[in-house]
Amino acid sequence: MKKVLFLLIIAILITVHPSIAQNLEATKQYLETQLEILRLQETLDALQGQNGSGNSGNSGDDGMWNWGQQNSGYYSTPTPYNYSNNPANIITPRNFPSYAQPPIPSGPPPTWKIPYNRHTTAIYVGDAGQYLTISEAMKHVPDNAGELTIYLVSDTEEPQAGISIPIGKKITSVRIAANDEKSPRSVWPADRSVWFFCNGIPLVIDRTVSFEKKSMIMGGFVTYSGHNVEAPQSTIVVNGRAYWVYAGGQSDREGHSSTVQEALVIINGQVDRVYAGGRAIWGETIVHNATVVVNGTANEVYCSGYTENASAITTVGRANMRIYGWYNKYGLGLGAGEIRLLNPNGCY
Repeated sequence: MKKVLFLLIIAILITVHPSIAQNLEATKQYLETQLEILRLQETLDALQGQNGSGNSGNSGDDGMWNWGQQNSGYYSTPTPYNYSNNPANIITPRNFPSYAQPPIPSGPPPTWKIPYNRHTTAIYVGDAGQYLTISEAMKHVPDNAGELTIYLVSDTEEPQAGISIPIGKKITSVRIAANDEKSPRSVWPADRSVWFFCNGIPLVIDRTVSFEKKSMIMGGFVTYSGHNVEAPQSTIVVNGRAYWVYAGGQSDREGHSSTVQEALVIINGQVDRVYAGGRAIWGETIVHNATVVVNGTANEVYCSGYTENASAITTVGRANMRIYGWYNKYGLGLGAGEIRLLNPNGCY
């Protein structure tokens, strides 16, 4: 309707003022430009209608991200862009080039600094700390924590239930460091592995800290009580050592999804695997845009994520892979389910 009204107005103007038609080429270019603006506006209107209130990715006055209509990370997530419209263009293990290598990056490696916050909180963890484990410390973070630093006074052994950064405490970042830079610390799982959910809150692992064994660090949320979950952003910086790092979140429920809009992972230290996507046991994980920077070493680097079961799906819209350091294996992803990349630009 907007296009028809616009063309009618232009036709009337040309009839009343013949001088407008003197330069047909200029008039044509002008019309095409205006029509393109209308098309873009219609697309924007449609996207805003699909996303509801659209406040999930807006920064609040206190520097925190607004987590949905009820200050929560839990709300339904839209289908990722291009997924339903262009299924033939999706990159999967079936059409991922066997020779694919990451693009050669230009310029210096990107960096990320902890944003300033006038509120700071320090918690000491370990044998002589306030809490024995990081997991326990996260359950006792005070309100309005701001910039949170976890100082390890000894190695820790984390429970199988894992570690989750709490939302609703106004945490702007979490840094895990040794209390003494001359004494490196290790974070061990009490059982086979430990899961660390950042829940969209930036995490920095100092060079003096190592996450050992099969530790899994995920930038987003884990699906919770049958809800879809979404984080507007995730940031993980590993200056020390970690095992498996995922830019996205984790889905462990059939029919539900964990989404991250904008993800950044920087590996300045050492990891075994780094994924631009998430980890799907059941259901689906989605990362719309991911940037993965390997400035240290990574044994394996993947442009999408990991799927545990055949019905699980991991989807990445675009993966901007910037590899400056060393890697051994490069690919799309791993697992028994569907592994997808919607836009190969930036991956290879």
